[in-house]
Amino acid sequence: MRTDAPLPLMNWQADLEADRLRTRREELLGRISKLRPHAHRRLALQERLMQTTTQLMELENQLAKGRRT
Repeated sequence: MRTDAPLPLMNWQADLEADRLRTRREELLGRISKLRPHAHRRLALQERLMQTTTQLMELENQLAKGRRT
């Protein structure tokens, strides 16, 4: 076992952040679904959704690497 890897129980902050990002994604999806397809606000929210999804994927990858060691 690597000594520099955090213990799984020490990842509670990262797990909490992942939950927060998942909730944020769901909120954005709901807001996007209520807007017209070509609305300017919809495009801005879709951009924010892509950024949130990217952050979530990066965090989940870090968590998965930490749990594999």
